[in-house]
Amino acid sequence: MVVEMASPVETLRDGGDYDYIIVGAGSAGCVIASRLSEDPKVSVLLIESGGSERNWKFRIPGGQSFVKDWEPYAWLYQTKSDPSRFDRAETWRRGRILGGSSTINGVIYAIGLPRDYDLWAEMGASGWSWRHVEPFFRRAEYCPGLAGRGKFGPVHVEVLRSPHARTDDLIESAAAVGIPKVADINLAKGAAIGVAQTNQLRGLRQDSATAYLRPAWRRPNLRVLTHARVERIVFDQGQATGLQISANDKLFEVRARREIVLSAGAFGSPHLLMVSGIGPAQQLRTHGISVVADSQSVGGNLHDHPELYIEYEVRDRTYSSAMQWHQLALSGLQFALARRGQAISCASHILAYAQSRPEEVSPDLLLFSGPWGYLEDNFTFTSGVNTYSLSPSLCHPKSRGRIELKSADPREAPMIVPNLLGDRDDVLRLMRGVRLVDRIARAKPFSDRVIRRLSPGIDLSNDEALEAYVRENAGICYHACGTCRMGDDPASVVDSRLRVRGVGRLTVADASVIPLVTSGNLHAPTVMIGERAADLLRAPGRHISAA
Repeated sequence: MVVEMASPVETLRDGGDYDYIIVGAGSAGCVIASRLSEDPKVSVLLIESGGSERNWKFRIPGGQSFVKDWEPYAWLYQTKSDPSRFDRAETWRRGRILGGSSTINGVIYAIGLPRDYDLWAEMGASGWSWRHVEPFFRRAEYCPGLAGRGKFGPVHVEVLRSPHARTDDLIESAAAVGIPKVADINLAKGAAIGVAQTNQLRGLRQDSATAYLRPAWRRPNLRVLTHARVERIVFDQGQATGLQISANDKLFEVRARREIVLSAGAFGSPHLLMVSGIGPAQQLRTHGISVVADSQSVGGNLHDHPELYIEYEVRDRTYSSAMQWHQLALSGLQFALARRGQAISCASHILAYAQSRPEEVSPDLLLFSGPWGYLEDNFTFTSGVNTYSLSPSLCHPKSRGRIELKSADPREAPMIVPNLLGDRDDVLRLMRGVRLVDRIARAKPFSDRVIRRLSPGIDLSNDEALEAYVRENAGICYHACGTCRMGDDPASVVDSRLRVRGVGRLTVADASVIPLVTSGNLHAPTVMIGERAADLLRAPGRHISAA
């Protein structure tokens, strides 16, 4: 049942008490709401600040090129100037719509490497090793034609059905420089390259709302509240008991009998904790906020995959030159008749893991690529030149930023300190990544299609020039995570069962709990977190508070 917030107080007057209340209908929140409401004896309220995901600009993967005004669909977080990148500032976009960022992302389904999750366990997140989390990935997946993958889940996963004509050449060139090619990149255990996989169903985006929420739509025990903003968590003697919500300029309260779950993302969840009194005590007191729990790590450990676009002019037509009306019309026809072509493209046509140097024991580089250049505006990639980009990133960056409060006002966005390249080792690895992708581009058969390298226009053997290029041009992948880190140590924000330390009946389940970003895009791991969180929430003895 969906409640559109035209008259919030009257709508909720008949039932403000629920067993579970979930904040944020994103990649994890939709999963949790769907799974918990499978039990008809419990009532579930899911709260989303945005509206419906049923918009062609998002249902058709390529439709995002036509989004000129992001504000109705996304939180547009402005960062502070980043000294590690010559004081550049950015806008970090996060979903404000049913499905959250899974509705506005690049539609890539990337599990990462098993080693990623074993590292989580080694860092103190017991029960989150690959052995523990793999069953939850398989539960979520429906992967027809992919051996060794899930067959009965709600998330339809397929290999990109119409990659660009030069994709196979690029994979062969990567193999020529030592990166093994694989048929299923999501079964890779080490260095590998393969065609990207995507969460699409018959060429249409399958975000978390479509995969999980829509099938549960008519359950009488599930309510979905849209266009409603959570202002604060309400506590009673150290227990989370309810939420203050605003909609249509009215403030009201809903109450949870069992548990409140924050799935508001890497920015939203720590921000809501802090304005509600959970966070670094000195920072809270500075803004006049009463301290409920002194949790120094809230908002810390912020990190993302830094990324560069290394661009090549090629002999083939690419999407960079396909924004003219006749090309758009052709793309529309291909989509309508066969669900193929540019309209169903995901954000990368390949995914690869590689070592930046021989002595690395496991992949430290994450590589993306596609038939486009840097997006200069809504309709222009690299001035319309036929461009193919190879994009090096880092599997596990060391640099860490943070989220801080600007004020006690829950409506004021938090301050984001990115520090994307604060650790010089990240810069050095990216420099090696630039040189690696250039080796790939110069290897046959892909090199036969390359006319010239467009950027960077420097001698790549010049360390000083290349470091300056990296710092001037590295950007984010929109994979922010880590700001409510989970672990067994007392400094973690949540324990390994995702319970917020210092209070009771409060859980965080989204990308913010990730202690170390995985080697790939974050939608699939966040869905997995949602699946595991649903099981943890239903476990016996759940409501014993974390220490």
